[in-house]
Amino acid sequence: MSEKLLELKNITKCYKKQTALENVSFSIEKGHVYGFVGENGAGKTTTLRIITGLARQTSGSVELFGESNTKKLTDYRKKMGCMIEHPVFDTSLDAAENLRLYGLLYGIKELSMIPQLLERTGLGNVGKKKVRDFSMGMKQRLGIAAALISSPELLILDEPVNGLDPLGMIAVRKLLTSLNKDNGITILLSSHILSELQELATDYIFISGGKILNTVSAQEVLSGEMSLEQYYISLFKDSTQTNSHKEDNNA
Repeated sequence: MSEKLLELKNITKCYKKQTALENVSFSIEKGHVYGFVGENGAGKTTTLRIITGLARQTSGSVELFGESNTKKLTDYRKKMGCMIEHPVFDTSLDAAENLRLYGLLYGIKELSMIPQLLERTGLGNVGKKKVRDFSMGMKQRLGIAAALISSPELLILDEPVNGLDPLGMIAVRKLLTSLNKDNGITILLSSHILSELQELATDYIFISGGKILNTVSAQEVLSGEMSLEQYYISLFKDSTQTNSHKEDNNA
């Protein structure tokens, strides 16, 4: 029987007169890799921020590892690693020093794994180089290393290959595949690079205009002989046409 690590129930997020999310519901099952797909402004980052506790929903509930009590969610989020938008570091410190700071934030006293984390994320040779001298791609890789510092069961990544060259993307893909298959880490990641998601994801969550369009397994998507990009375009068109019909009927 599958185990749910995360479940969102009817999440709505409003900013004054704007509704960013409307009744968003989906669940994340242990051992899977979920691709979170949507256009700019679709609500992906807002959703991830609510999951990780960086933002509060207007209504609806978040259940994490079977717990939905708001006060207890803070403790349960320690079992989750995340990188949302651009990772934040002390640019006057080197990579290892920044990871030590992240470790302290998580209350981790034993940090001997830091050299291994840096090696695994392709930063094993940066030495004492300050983060201010890192490229965007190097900062992204350090962000992934920081998300792994607590040995999470659930990893949440927002555009993890942003700023990476093709070789960097391949390296991150191999890393995430290894984390999932060898370490049993469940992953939820958003990305605009659908070809990369197609290589990684076992399942997809499609969102547009703050609403979930569909949740579907990778097997179901590819069984229709369409690429992920083609499937998403057809889904988005269907949603647009449906909304147009509703507006016409309400006119």
